[in-house]
Amino acid sequence: MNTIIVSVIIVVRNEQKYILECIKSVERQFLGGKLPWELLIVDGESEDKTRSLCEKYLQSVSYNWVILDNPKRTLAPGWNIGIKNASGVYVIRPDAHSTLSSGYIQRGINTLERMQDIVAVGGGLETKAKNYWGDIIKEALSSKVGVGNSSFRTGESSGYVDTAVYGVYRRSVFDDVGYFNEELVRHQDNDMHQRLKSAGWKFYMNADMHADYYCRDTISSLFNQMYKIGRYLPDVMNSGALSLRHFAPFIFYSFIFILMLVGAVSGASVFILGGTILFLSYLIVIGISACLSVFINRKFQYIYLLGIIPGMHINYAIGTMFGLFKKVIK
Repeated sequence: MNTIIVSVIIVVRNEQKYILECIKSVERQFLGGKLPWELLIVDGESEDKTRSLCEKYLQSVSYNWVILDNPKRTLAPGWNIGIKNASGVYVIRPDAHSTLSSGYIQRGINTLERMQDIVAVGGGLETKAKNYWGDIIKEALSSKVGVGNSSFRTGESSGYVDTAVYGVYRRSVFDDVGYFNEELVRHQDNDMHQRLKSAGWKFYMNADMHADYYCRDTISSLFNQMYKIGRYLPDVMNSGALSLRHFAPFIFYSFIFILMLVGAVSGASVFILGGTILFLSYLIVIGISACLSVFINRKFQYIYLLGIIPGMHINYAIGTMFGLFKKVIK
């Protein structure tokens, strides 16, 4: 038997709408059969048809595959189960909501073989949607005003980066630095990447590698996602995995609240005026960005970004506040 070169790990839970598209995009990476590989589906006790769809589809394929159980249901245990059962020299863990462009994995391997200081290489991420509101959410998540200077979402050039989305990793490094922290509900990759960087490794983004990510398709699910991202952010703040930009929404809204509170308590209108000007300036920047999106894309519905982007930031900030409060209590 040929030695497995690549292990593709997909951690899933209730992903019946997306999982088969993801698997098919992975299969296209290996057309021609020159690169021995295997597929590991790690199922977190899905309550929909995710598992049955995978089992039915995979019965007819010719490559190595297995479906593993993840009784803890969350991502970190799922990734660990997949990595520990992986036989490949390299591992990649695409999201079930994603599809990989042609040649993604091979380009990643080529980069790793060429640059020995790199532990993982990822590509650019293009957000896509499946309905009306999803299209608006996609625009918000692709905007620097919406998500900041996230390199894999907004970057276009190859180079060293802080993190790698859907990275192709050297499998051996996990034996050296350990596996994902299963106590973390979110931001497990930030924690892992910081440990890898502390061990002397670097991350790289190859602009020739592209992946599509299907975003949330309702405003409520987007805001809930932003709240949870902020809620679990403080769990990794002592690891060195975060930068100031991760706390930007919380700092911004907290500063405005403090200005308003000081003004109200002291009676000094200058503080209230300062907070008002700051908030209005923020809304103006978002307004300009929303209008540019409408004009460039010729989609008037993008005017809803005027409310969606502040809503994202507010929910993220509130989540961070509750996360910090819990951390202080503990």
